[in-house]
Amino acid sequence: MAFAEEIYWAGITAVPKGQWEAARSTGLGFFQTLRLVVLPQALRITIPPLTNRTIAITKGTALGSVVGVAEILGAAQSAMSFSANPSPLTLGAIAYLILFIPVVALGRWVETRFAWKR
Repeated sequence: MAFAEEIYWAGITAVPKGQWEAARSTGLGFFQTLRLVVLPQALRITIPPLTNRTIAITKGTALGSVVGVAEILGAAQSAMSFSANPSPLTLGAIAYLILFIPVVALGRWVETRFAWKR
């Protein structure tokens, strides 16, 4: 959560000061400015680093209480050393792709869905 908080804080501070000033000059209060002007912009900025953090957390923890990514790599390396065949490592790499391509695709979809309308 500390990493996520830092990501959100960086997103809020990345919104230009002029956005705050423009919203306040139209008569919006602090919380209205934050809710209506700053946070929508900040959330768009935070999507890519949050996706990256999600992948990092997933790699370090157990998935579905059965298989963890660290266990996949460890099992693939031990199987490769026993059989002297690189196929288990290839299957481990495929397992990584199966686990993380949907996460990246979801992050990309959210990022493009809420992209700036130019």
